[in-house]
Amino acid sequence: MARPPSDKHWQLFEHLYLRCPPPLHPAQFLETWEVSYSELAKLSGVSRSTIEHWMSRSASHREPAVMQQRRLAAIDRLFRHVDQVPPELIRLWCDSEHPSCK
Repeated sequence: MARPPSDKHWQLFEHLYLRCPPPLHPAQFLETWEVSYSELAKLSGVSRSTIEHWMSRSASHREPAVMQQRRLAAIDRLFRHVDQVPPELIRLWCDSEHPSCK
């Protein structure tokens, strides 16, 4: 049976998804992490072509959406603190029964 989110749920959402982490532009990500455009595309959840548009200085330039910038910021934080992420948190975050988590 479905249940409505409590005030605590909404506060967590607002804190973790609306404000944190602050957006990180792909160019800034590349200043820290040596990854290819293909790898950056995989991390960002977009195509390599989209990455090329983001990084272009021509008329085809597009700015990445805040959603992708926040995703890169979250990945940056995970990469920076990889040794501090407890395995039980990973298990809680990713249902180990789901095929994408295996």
